[in-house]
Amino acid sequence: MLKNMARGLKDGAIAIALKAYVNDRLSAYGEVTDCTLNSGESRITLKAMLKGERDAVTATVERYEIQAEGPDRYVVLHKFSTSRTWLTLLLGNMFGGKRYKLPSAVSKLL
Repeated sequence: MLKNMARGLKDGAIAIALKAYVNDRLSAYGEVTDCTLNSGESRITLKAMLKGERDAVTATVERYEIQAEGPDRYVVLHKFSTSRTWLTLLLGNMFGGKRYKLPSAVSKLL
């Protein structure tokens, strides 16, 4: 029970850092309004209000993998699902299977 609570706290802290990071990088396209991370299931879900959209869009990384290389940490995004078919295809084509260096604020939490 204590282990699950610690994981939940860590996941929450990473989700906050990830939300801020994504909002900083992609603010021209909209704003992430919610971010949840479940490290036990390797799943990240974002809710966003994209410019030009009337309703919020939900995007989920169904599976990710963390890789360590020295002091650096990388994430590989493997599978996506979203509330918009076109967005699922776009995310899979642009980001699927690629490796991204994690910001130090997130790496420190891992």
